Amino acid sequence: MMKRYLFLVLVLIFSFESYSQYYKDQNYFVGGSIGYQFPLGDFGDQANGGPNFRLTGRKMLNKKLSVGAELSFSLLGQDKFWDGSHLGSYDVNYNIGSALLRASYYFDAWDRDFRPYASLAFGYFYYRNEIDYTASSSGSSNSKRTITENKVGLAPNIGFLYHISDTWSFDMNLRYTFIPNFPDSVTAKDEYGEEYPYYLGFDKISLPELSIGFFYRF
Repeated sequence: MMKRYLFLVLVLIFSFESYSQYYKDQNYFVGGSIGYQFPLGDFGDQANGGPNFRLTGRKMLNKKLSVGAELSFSLLGQDKFWDGSHLGSYDVNYNIGSALLRASYYFDAWDRDFRPYASLAFGYFYYRNEIDYTASSSGSSNSKRTITENKVGLAPNIGFLYHISDTWSFDMNLRYTFIPNFPDSVTAKDEYGEEYPYYLGFDKISLPELSIGFFYRF
């Protein structure tokens, strides 16, 4: 009987140590993801959805909390807003780059490999809009305008990690990128560097996104 109790205690200790070691040894997560963003509001009236590419690094502070940073780049196209002219055609691109700091909270689940979480990111956004107009009528001429803005915004998200091996995790999350405080009028530059006033038509950018990715744990 004593041997059985001793064996049970040893099993429990080993299990506890393995569980602790599981989180202790893998404090760092590095990976990448790809998502699809869909613009909303006034910005969504002129921009179409497109892909987002993201590189992320996280450090686990404990079992529940992590902090990290991420770099991302979005490629958004033009909506039917730009199809109204009979004098020519538009080729319009919207690009958004970001460098954000992120904090995440992880919830308990029935499976230790399944890690649902909620997080909030905050930081720098770079907005770039290129408008290339090609005239098809003698009454107009070709032109190119570029608008850039530097902004601060945030991006809350919810998602989950699933550890598919000892060192790799699959990630899926739903996020909402919000970039406020765009002015009514900005400065646009042509291909020669000349400046022109330009009316944006929106005062904020709202981008829901669904993304998937993989993390390497070490």
